[in-house]
Amino acid sequence: MSTHKNFDKICVAVLVLTLFLTVLFMNGRRLGIEVVVDEDDEAHSGAVYFTANDLNGNWDSSEATVITLEGESASVSGKGAYVYRSDVFINSAGLYVLSGELTDGRIVVDARNSSKVWLLFDGVSLNCSDDACLRVEQADKVFLTLAEGSENSMSGAVVFSDAAAADGTDGVIYAHDDLTINGGGRLTVNAWYRHGIVAKDDLVITGGTIIVKSQADGIRANDSLRVCGAEIMVEAGDDGIAVAGEGGYLYLESGSFTVISEDDALSAVGPLMIAGGDLTLTPVGDAIRSDTAVYLAGGTVFIDNCYEGVEAPVIELSGGDVVIYPRDDGFNASASAISGSTRPQVLIRGGALTIVNETAQDSDGIDSNGDIVISGGVIRVSLPGSGINNAIDCGSESGGTCEISGGSVIACGSSSMAEGFDESSTQCSIFYALNAPRAAGTAVSLTDASGETLLSWDVPCSFSSLTLSAPELLLGESYTLHLGDTSEDFTVSGSVTALGSQSAAGGLPGMGGMGMPAPPSDGAFPGGDTPGMGERPELPEGGFPEGDAPPSDGAFPGAPPDMGDRPEPPGSATPLAPGGENAGAAASAAVTVDVSTWLLIGAAALILALGILLGARFEPKE
Repeated sequence: MSTHKNFDKICVAVLVLTLFLTVLFMNGRRLGIEVVVDEDDEAHSGAVYFTANDLNGNWDSSEATVITLEGESASVSGKGAYVYRSDVFINSAGLYVLSGELTDGRIVVDARNSSKVWLLFDGVSLNCSDDACLRVEQADKVFLTLAEGSENSMSGAVVFSDAAAADGTDGVIYAHDDLTINGGGRLTVNAWYRHGIVAKDDLVITGGTIIVKSQADGIRANDSLRVCGAEIMVEAGDDGIAVAGEGGYLYLESGSFTVISEDDALSAVGPLMIAGGDLTLTPVGDAIRSDTAVYLAGGTVFIDNCYEGVEAPVIELSGGDVVIYPRDDGFNASASAISGSTRPQVLIRGGALTIVNETAQDSDGIDSNGDIVISGGVIRVSLPGSGINNAIDCGSESGGTCEISGGSVIACGSSSMAEGFDESSTQCSIFYALNAPRAAGTAVSLTDASGETLLSWDVPCSFSSLTLSAPELLLGESYTLHLGDTSEDFTVSGSVTALGSQSAAGGLPGMGGMGMPAPPSDGAFPGGDTPGMGERPELPEGGFPEGDAPPSDGAFPGAPPDMGDRPEPPGSATPLAPGGENAGAAASAAVTVDVSTWLLIGAAALILALGILLGARFEPKE
């Protein structure tokens, strides 16, 4: 009977403890208990772009398994890896150091889906005749570290095997799970089949020099691609750097990026964010394209010989220096297949923007199928003065507005369909339509009554209309507009002052205002030369350094013609709100408990004691 009696007590105790734990977990966050998280876990969705492991390219390899590649085979010293035929298989979490050459084989990571695998490439050369050189079959996350000063290379097949094709494998590096590349070495990837580097989940690059030549996309991810501190050079037969998954986003924080591509240079289905870095983009298609939004918040972006410079339903410029030489539009805000009811907008809040289209025919500098709203920045636009080449074009026919409340603008183009700023703008502007085009290189400047220069630019293309605006343009004040060797005095008579022939068809839409804030006091153009408008840079003759020639049946595109603060990840309330210091440190294991939690624990203990007493009182009699 004692066993039966104890069993009843145990049942009551377990029941009470279960209720206590249920209440505790349901109210843990409210009660001050912090959940221990792994920021590198696939399920983790914390607001960090780079974790501590992502940024650590100098981890301790003293206890690592050593894998030596030896031509047609390899040797393994340590646990977690084995060699089968000419392939190396890694099937356990841990650290691995690789060196040497594999003439026809693969490195395959196939571990538990909770495993983290660190690979240190220290002078690795991989060649595979029918599959990816590095394949991540399964893992939680793989960290590919390029040893400081090391030279590493991978060359894929011209045609992949049926088994690889059936799996969807289409990259020289192909990861089914998350992949991080870091370190201080160099990696050259030659993709003769399709893509260079592919990650079906998240791809993070935080260091090293990455050189990719590919028949299709250079670097491709599905969920996200995030880069800081790396030097990346891509020469691609399709897109240069792409994020292809629904809602997948591209984030560039710092580093150097040179992209030559037969289609778009940078593309994403979700948001595309550039917070910093030095970018040189030379695509046949668009330079920067997103189906959702493009945010330009820092860095220097030089775009040459593209079709359109930046295309997305929403384009926001808040920082950085952007220079575009397009064949069509510079900025184009237009609806996409997935943008839904999003109203196309170009929003310019800061930074510097220069758009020059020397061969335009029916093109626009800044084009929006909805609104154009300028509240800051330094903006220069130049298109030829013949034909229908609008410097600024909003969707006025569908209710779009073009308003300015801050910043400095010189926008020059044709007068046949030209648009100026709306009369509802809170910062004054000038719209000038000329009877005949002025020649390319004409010096345009605006001075106040004291002779101080407010705006100045040697306009690269001919023009027959111009729109000017600066914070110093004040109602009722007198100014002088200089066009080459001629000048014209005028007084600002309203929010839009029309000068010249005033014959432009769409010159003064006069749409309603949007209540923008007062203009900044420091938004004037500096005098003299235009920043970022010197000689167009050139890449080394023949393309990228130290790149092997492609097979005779798969030529790559040739060399190109002459040529801030971190935003929050997508899904946060403000996509471009400053994120502060890098939050990539490993999650703390500490659990903090406040007074209310101790009260709850005490109450549960009393209930537990009461349950035991009740169990003893109502124990069965013999």
